[in-house]
Formats: sequence, structure tokens, C-alpha cells
Amino acid sequence: MFRSDAVELLADEDTARLRDQTRTLAELLQQETPGWEPPARTGAAVVQTHCHHHAVLGFEPDLAVLRGTGLDVDVPDSGCCGLAGNFGFERGHFDVSMACAERVLLPAVRRAGPEAVVLADGFSCRTQIAAGLAGRRARHLAEVLAPGHDENTGEA
Repeated sequence: MFRSDAVELLADEDTARLRDQTRTLAELLQQETPGWEPPARTGAAVVQTHCHHHAVLGFEPDLAVLRGTGLDVDVPDSGCCGLAGNFGFERGHFDVSMACAERVLLPAVRRAGPEAVVLADGFSCRTQIAAGLAGRRARHLAEVLAPGHDENTGEA
């Protein structure tokens, strides 16, 4: 929002400064922490890129950080998870929302197996994965990078 929507709506100096100061976690780690190295991890990871992140920010820094851990990273070309903000929560939209998730995302997570790390930085994406896969918990990048994180259980 700070890097695109706000500057399109409010073309002022404060909004431009906010845009220039806003970073994703991966960008912050790569650009502002010289010498930082991701912790070593093993195993498979399935990553759902949040729509807004994909469309506005790009996912390259996140992918570089994830690959730097040693995880075998799969980023399915799934598009939107289907929740799309509040769309999937609105009356009459559940079936369409789940059909979107079942197109690519949920089958990719199932194929990866229960031992795979599932990453989804977007709250809506994590919510959709949990709803569509009987409580399967997707993690935020920060959780996977946390010291003591167990890539098999997702627990720290």
C-alpha cells in the first residue's frame, strides 16, 4: 500500500518519503544488514506469493533469501489464493474462492507432503491454506528464518 496505492492517491512529499522507506522483510535483510546470511534449512518449501506482493513489489528478494537457506523452494504459478481480501468471506463467494485455491495452490501443497514447509506472507493466503487443508498452517518468512525453527514441524 505504501509503495503503490498511497503515492497514487496522495502525491505529496510525506507519502513519497514513506514509499522510499518501506521495505519487505527480505529487502530489509538483503539491503540493510551487511553480512547477514540466512540460517541453513533443509527440505522442501512451497511458497504462495501474495497477489499484491507479486504485482507491486516483486518476489525476487524473498526468493533469494529462501534459496539462501538451502530449502528446495517451489513457487507454484497459482495466482491469487482465492480469498482476495474479503471476497472469500462474503456471502455467496465461498465456492468461487475455494475453486481458485483448488486450481493450483492447494494441490501443490498436498503434493509437497506434510513435511514440507508452507510459506505465505499474506494473511489471506495463510487463512485460505488453513481453511482448504483442514488446518494446515502456512508460515511467514520471519517464522522460517527464526532461530530454532524446525522446518519439519514449523515450530520454533
